[in-house]
Amino acid sequence: MFWQYVVREIPALLRGKWREQRLTVPTVLLGGERDNVIPPSMLVGGESDADDLTVGIVPGAGHFLPRERPHVVAEAMKELCATGR
Repeated sequence: MFWQYVVREIPALLRGKWREQRLTVPTVLLGGERDNVIPPSMLVGGESDADDLTVGIVPGAGHFLPRERPHVVAEAMKELCATGR
């Protein structure tokens, strides 16, 4: 699945495929404080294009949060599912 995202979705994103779309589902976006691929500064500002977006920066973490901080990712998922947001 990851490579399908890299090969298909990233190029579409760069072409602006979803530029006119609005994110309408509750979403939690987590990023690592030390992420060199998608720095935390790139994660802010999307709230104006979403109905319910929460952005969290994980201290000391890099790019691949499920491997580096699986407990943080799991807790965010549990909270999202439990609260419906």
